[in-house]
Amino acid sequence: MNSTGLSQQQLTEAVSLIRKAADLQETLQQTVFADQVMERSIPVVWFGRRSPGSLITIGTNPSSKEFIASDGSLLAAEKSRFFVREERVSLDQYQESEQSLIETIKHYQTYFERSTVYSGWFGKKNGAKLEGFLNGMGYSFYQDTGMQPAVHIDFFPIPTLKQMGTIKGREEVMDSPEIKSLLTDTINFLAPGKILILGKEHCKRFQHFYPYTRLGEIHQVEHYPDARYQKGYSEEFKAEVIGLHFKPSEQFLALGGGVDDNGLSHGSYGGRDAIRQIGEAVRRRS
Repeated sequence: MNSTGLSQQQLTEAVSLIRKAADLQETLQQTVFADQVMERSIPVVWFGRRSPGSLITIGTNPSSKEFIASDGSLLAAEKSRFFVREERVSLDQYQESEQSLIETIKHYQTYFERSTVYSGWFGKKNGAKLEGFLNGMGYSFYQDTGMQPAVHIDFFPIPTLKQMGTIKGREEVMDSPEIKSLLTDTINFLAPGKILILGKEHCKRFQHFYPYTRLGEIHQVEHYPDARYQKGYSEEFKAEVIGLHFKPSEQFLALGGGVDDNGLSHGSYGGRDAIRQIGEAVRRRS
């Protein structure tokens, strides 16, 4: 093992993944994302320490808040969550620097082991948000919890200035063979035992990419009827797949600001106790 915690072969695979993602980021200059790619940013291929057999969660794309502070300035030095390219360093130059790539991997691997975690989305250790849901399932992004490890990835591993849902014409890129190829390589590299898809639209995209993935009937969580999900299996990755039709990490779980059939507000679904109960209910259903 080296300073990244990966074997030499795994390190070689990781470097190849980053270069492939950086090439994708470069091609975005000819797409609707041309004015959305952040200056000096890099792709975020995964978040958290690679642990074969773990659970991986799949979201949309890295938030701009992973790189930019509330005042709009670039997070750098001890405040940075990821490696940041120096001024006037191109993506091509970045890819040629072994030191930069190694540092990038270290940031990926130790993301949840540092104090800079974007907890507003992931949730704090023993908190709510996505972490709270995972805790209900018996998993955690964080160390020393007594739970099984989880790692996060995104369908589109490039941070954008605007939220993905507001970018018109995004589907052509999101559903492209290039995105599928990078996602496939990333999942194979991480070698998960379970895959958790965050959002109804992503369940559809995952099945489009991998037609041999079988997702079963749609279930509702007792007492939280608008928390719907599916369970199945991916022949491609030899892993259990859980597809959520809600997003535990986002306001109102991406269900809107209304109430369910029981008169319970969607906002209350995201409370620390509630989100754990929902996670537990999903885990219990065989």
